[in-house]
Amino acid sequence: MENRTELIRFGEQLRRVREQQRLTVVDLAGRSNISPTRVAKLEAGLTDPRFDVLVALSDGLGVGLSALIPDDEEGQAS
Repeated sequence: MENRTELIRFGEQLRRVREQQRLTVVDLAGRSNISPTRVAKLEAGLTDPRFDVLVALSDGLGVGLSALIPDDEEGQAS
């Protein structure tokens, strides 16, 4: 991800999807085989997710990768 704003938006989306499924950070960590600390840092926008982590999170949540990518509500160009 390119910048801090994108990391924050990703983290917010990850948290939104997790909470929609009524999962805790620990639940998602266990399902994804990622440490709870790492999940919390991702949700806070403090770390950039690698592709394998994105796949593990989407598998743990039972959603496609696209569900973890925030909508481009601001109309920014890629």
